[in-house]
Amino acid sequence: MAGYWQQFTSNRVSRRRVLAASGAVSMAAAIAAACGGGGSSTTSEKSGQGQQPESGPAQKGGTIGFIYTDSPHLNILTNALEYAGYSGQYVYDHLISSRSNENAPFVLEAAEGLEQPDPTTIIFKMRPGMVYHNIAPVNGRAVKAEDVVKVQEYVKTLSGAENAFQKDILDKATAPDDRTVVYKLKAPTAYLFTSRLLGHPGPQAIIPPETFDNLSTARQVGSGPFQLDQWTLSTKYHYTRFDKYHGRGKQGLPYRDSTDVFVLQEETAREAAFRSEQIHYWTNASAGSFDQIAKGLSNLANVVEFTSLIPFTWNFGMGKGRGPWANPGDIRFRKAMYRTVNRKQFIDLIYQGKAVEPTGILAAGQVKDYLLDAKETAEFFKNDLTEAKQLISATGFDTSKEIVITYLQGGNLNQQSAEILKQQMAQAGLKSRIEIGNAGEFLPRSNRGEYDIFTGTHPGYDSPQAPMRQNHSDSRLAFGGTALGEPEIDRMIEKAEQTPDFKENVKLVKALQLELLKRYTPYYNILTPIARQLLNKKVQNFEIEAANTSMHEAQAWLKTS
Repeated sequence: MAGYWQQFTSNRVSRRRVLAASGAVSMAAAIAAACGGGGSSTTSEKSGQGQQPESGPAQKGGTIGFIYTDSPHLNILTNALEYAGYSGQYVYDHLISSRSNENAPFVLEAAEGLEQPDPTTIIFKMRPGMVYHNIAPVNGRAVKAEDVVKVQEYVKTLSGAENAFQKDILDKATAPDDRTVVYKLKAPTAYLFTSRLLGHPGPQAIIPPETFDNLSTARQVGSGPFQLDQWTLSTKYHYTRFDKYHGRGKQGLPYRDSTDVFVLQEETAREAAFRSEQIHYWTNASAGSFDQIAKGLSNLANVVEFTSLIPFTWNFGMGKGRGPWANPGDIRFRKAMYRTVNRKQFIDLIYQGKAVEPTGILAAGQVKDYLLDAKETAEFFKNDLTEAKQLISATGFDTSKEIVITYLQGGNLNQQSAEILKQQMAQAGLKSRIEIGNAGEFLPRSNRGEYDIFTGTHPGYDSPQAPMRQNHSDSRLAFGGTALGEPEIDRMIEKAEQTPDFKENVKLVKALQLELLKRYTPYYNILTPIARQLLNKKVQNFEIEAANTSMHEAQAWLKTS
């Protein structure tokens, strides 16, 4: 187990850097180098890497604002948007987060120590004195190890939850005392500390069991650094400081008074909010206007730039009877779509060239060992409209039939992707129409394969686990239904998940990617964006992480003088 993490973390490429708006480098943020330990080991708390450097002593007070997207309800366990941009970041604490530090592939959060006496046993020792927010029905009671155990048991029963860890990996969770949690695994496991397993911001959140029945609608109660104060769904969320965070009292973290999260659909509104300092971190400015905006904000903001971990895909829904693409053994229609797609056009039109063509199923920002050689896969991604038309004709598909392209609301990049895909399909003689999907409605049916084509961005995945799982018959993720459904592929995915030796895991994942491409997987990785973001210069000690993990940012503060 230690061998996997020693090599995984040491081979993670540096993704994060903060640049002055003029383009000059002002700070380089490296991801941690190595994971210590082996056999019986104990890891103590260390600070995370990649922070915006501090200028002077930390100051209390102020509000830091963020932008996120529409979210249908408050349930962190069945709503991926809620854990990615709202309560999973602020309201709920976690034993660990999957961001790396200089000593391990994770950072200790509610846990003050983690011991792994053997490959299938994880022992967490929780911090003393932790309590929940003083909100009914929990009313500020002590956080207990048994709460963590009950969350694991509850998540396992939930339909629509991302419960791969609870169903496939965890044998049993126990609480020998109020501060000790023991996870016993079914077998040694790869990807264990990543953001989709032990570091998952949703199903690994510490949630008081007395709130389970009303997670979707009631005011959230956790033990994280901020309390949900006021909110209007898909409009604005206001979180206030929790002075008893980690049992430390008023002199501890967090430094700032509050956090605001806004849903702003229009770029003009986002820019106005950034200029007025309602928001301080702008992650989704359009590529076409980014350079101009950054130049105009050079006195206010630094530029953050890194090769992302985000797959930007189109995916066929593989539900029964959807279309000729849904026949796993007949590659012709799927191959025709591969030949139809011009990836460079997506990169140029959506990202103004600030993206790269991935060589396989994984994002280009992934650990380099997992990435296929471009020469191995160039044939699969070849653009050839003549061949595409021939393949479509050979299937006998009725080209007068409309194929529905779905993208999720709240993102102009996804909309642009749908429009480009529609135009490219028309060049191959395919008729289509675009449909905007609501995440709360679309994601549950996605796992049944009840869509024609989906296109858009995914979260940042810090290991191969999630992209590979989305090619499995049972994704155990919020998004699915895009798998071939072939037992051989499912077994290959499961074998990789159960192979913690890093070098062997790399071999398996590479072989799996090639096999998927040979079968023209319904999971087509169009591009990997170069993340280009704006961070207000007043924000200090702010950590930037490419993966979609819990980033409580309790240590971040605003410089006011």
